[in-house]
Formats: sequence, C-alpha cells, structure tokens
Amino acid sequence: MIARRKFLYSVGAATLGGVILTAAYNRSKDFEESADIVVVGGGGAGVAAAARASELFKGRIVLLEKRAEIGGNTLISGGFLGVVDPKRQIPLGIEDSEEKHFKDIFENGDRSGNIELIHQLVSNAPRMLEWIERQGVQFQNSVIEIYGSHFPRCHLPKSPNGREYISVLSQKALQRGVEIRTNSPVIKLLTDNNGTVTGVEYETEGKIRKIRTRRGVILTSGGFASNPKLVEEFDPRLVALTSNSLNGSSGEMLLEAQRIGAELIDMDSIQCLPGKYSGGKIRVRFHNDVSRFILINALGERFVDESQRRDFIKEAVLAQPKSLFFAIIDNDGFESYDLLMRRDAVRGIETGDAFCSDTLEGLAEKIGVPPKALVKTVNQYNERVFEKGNGNTGFPIVQPPFWAAKSGMSIHYTMGGIRINKFAQCVTTSGKIIKGLYAAGECTGGIHGKNRIGGNGICDALTFGMIAGESIACII
Repeated sequence: MIARRKFLYSVGAATLGGVILTAAYNRSKDFEESADIVVVGGGGAGVAAAARASELFKGRIVLLEKRAEIGGNTLISGGFLGVVDPKRQIPLGIEDSEEKHFKDIFENGDRSGNIELIHQLVSNAPRMLEWIERQGVQFQNSVIEIYGSHFPRCHLPKSPNGREYISVLSQKALQRGVEIRTNSPVIKLLTDNNGTVTGVEYETEGKIRKIRTRRGVILTSGGFASNPKLVEEFDPRLVALTSNSLNGSSGEMLLEAQRIGAELIDMDSIQCLPGKYSGGKIRVRFHNDVSRFILINALGERFVDESQRRDFIKEAVLAQPKSLFFAIIDNDGFESYDLLMRRDAVRGIETGDAFCSDTLEGLAEKIGVPPKALVKTVNQYNERVFEKGNGNTGFPIVQPPFWAAKSGMSIHYTMGGIRINKFAQCVTTSGKIIKGLYAAGECTGGIHGKNRIGGNGICDALTFGMIAGESIACII
C-alpha cells in the first residue's frame, strides 16, 4: 500500500482531461485504429507476451515501445535465467526442485511475497523454459549460482546478455504478424463507463493516436528504477545513486494503471546491485558469478559475504565510506565472463573504472588500498576455498593478471508495482479484476517480496509474459 499521498490518483469515475468518459467516447469512430491486443513495452515480458499470444490467437496484435529499440532492461541484463531444470542440473550433480525454488523466493523476500503468485511462477517456469527453447532460444550447458541467487539454477544464454530472448521471441512475434512500433510511448489507458480497458492513447511522430482493443491491453512497461523522484519518494537514501536500468524505466504506466483503479504494492522495495559509482563511466560487472569474486573496501578488507542476500549486501556497501568498494577477480575469473563483459572491463581501464596488474601488490597501489591488507585478504579467502568440507565451492584468486572494478551501489530493480492475480490480470485495491488489463514483468508487484533473488527477474518477465499472452488469447 502506498502511503505517500502525492502519487495517489482518484479512483472514482474514470476521467480523461477532467471529462467523464461516456459510451460515445469509446465508439470506434473516436479511435484512429483497432487491434485485438495491445502490448505496452518491448522488453522480455513484452516480447514473450506478444509471441505467446500470437501463437494461440490469430487476430491483430500491436506492441508499442517508447524507446527507439525494443529489448528494455532484458537486453542489457546479464541474461541469467533462474529455472529448475533437471535436464541440465542433474548431470552437474545439482539437486533442485520447484519446492526449493519456492522456498528460496519466499524466504529471501522476508516471507512477504504473494504465495499464490510465487507458486504460479515456479510451477510454470520450467514450462516457460521448454517453450522458449522450442522458439529457438539456446543455452549453454552450465548452470551457475550468480550474485544473490543462493543456488546454482541460473542458465546462461549462448548469446551475451539478454539478446537471445529479445531476438528470438521478437522474431517469432513478427513472423506471426505482430506489429512492433518503436518511439511510441503510451500516454493513457482508456476505459468505458464500467471500468473495462478499451484501448490506449499513445504518441508517435509528434501526434497523439488512439487504438481501440477488442480483447485488452498487456502492460509490460517495466519499473521505475530510472525515475529519481519516485525512487526518492519510497527510499530517500537511494536518490544519489546511479541506475543501471534504461531511461525507459520511469514508471508512468504504474501511475496510469493506478489512475484507473489498479492497486500498487511493495513500492518501497527497491533493489540495488554493484554498478557505476557517482562519476563513473562504465559499469564493469565482475560480480556476476558468486564463485569468482570478492568485495573489498578502501582498507583492502573483505567486508561482506558475497553469497549473502542482495539487500544485505546493499546495506553493507552503503555503510562504507562514500559507499564505494572494489570487486576483485583473477584472470581465470575474467576469462570465464562473456565477450561483452570482458570488453567493458578493457574499456574500464581507459576510463578509470577497472584496473589490472600482474601482482596483487601492484593492483592495490592502482586502486589506492594498502598492499599488505589486500594480499592478506586474498590469501585468507584462498585458504578457505582450499579447505575441504566447509561448503565453499568458490574458485581461488591466484591466476595473474589480477583485476579490480571500482563500484558503488546502483539502483537495479523495483520489486513493487501493479497487483496482479495468477492469470496476470490487474486487480484493484478491493480485489476486483480490471477487465481488459493484464500485466507482467517488473511493472508488477507481489512476487518477490522485499528482496528478489538473482536470476528471477528474467524468469518472472518471461514466465508471466507467457501467462499474460495465454490469458488474453483465451480471455481469462
């Protein structure tokens, strides 16, 4: 529930520019065009929804993306997909289950996530994985534990970052006749006198246009991690941090959905990850594989267990001087990352965001920490890795050259958003379903609770995007 009045909209009679909407307003002559389904947002959830809906339903589907290209935050993400997958996990000696996945989400979200939604996610994620593989998405055989995932169930696409999902699913959608329009931000959701969503108003080439929908609208417009005003409203401590989300993550559609009656929940749950510090130029991602890196402070000391929850690590970083730290890896760790991550690291050396040296002492001098302290910290970490029976599955930091990324906490993901049911239908504060309105991905709330585990962002987007596409195609 949102406590801040300044962002609340009246949810009485649906209005547009202060004029009560009438039946005459929604007659087809008041719209420039019609479609069966409109998808708002072209990230992972959006292309999944469009691809799945177009697979099941042969009507007209239009996807509207506010930016100049589709992909959203999925495109620039690490691409890690957390799904239970015996086919890949069992040969690697990994015992996993949907029950364990549920427990990891529920417990690490402080038991505050919606139980029905979490069950829906974990029970449908394996089906989603099979579906996207049938569409053509390809994965490596390795399954790893990434930063904040707490278990090795994260799949790595064969293409770097999240490109594989966007490329494959958008192509499938286009092949089935979906119209994808970029530079087309949606401004308003349009409703009839009964509160049913009947279309959208959007801008294109400097003109305002309206599309009437026969089946409804799917919101996949993302969160608000790039909207400093909204971030400050719900966690003022974070306002000075950078954001690693695209500027499209500005939250307008959350407020628009709220305007027509949708409930917004968990808006104060904002996740941060290592990223660009204030003044940094490049986000160097040495922190992805939890078995490969350590985090150190300005004293050259390891100040947190890197396998801890993301929100715990966030608080530990914010307690450091100037909220700065360094991620340390060796060359084996460097070589384990994909080409784009390695490219960013090399570019980071030029911009002062990354550092490299043949010795730990040399690395310490470059990043300005006490050399003896850094050597001691790395040696202590390596000793624990080499110890047997302590449950540590990490790799030692021993192979030169050694690398460091200068980082701060960066706003990554907003767990709050539109309340939905298990069929991805949007719900009002009184629990009533808003007919004709569905939502999926980061614009929704209730699934992750207070803390999202690693690999679940893309899992959520693709799974509930698929479910939303199925629901609207079948008019659930």
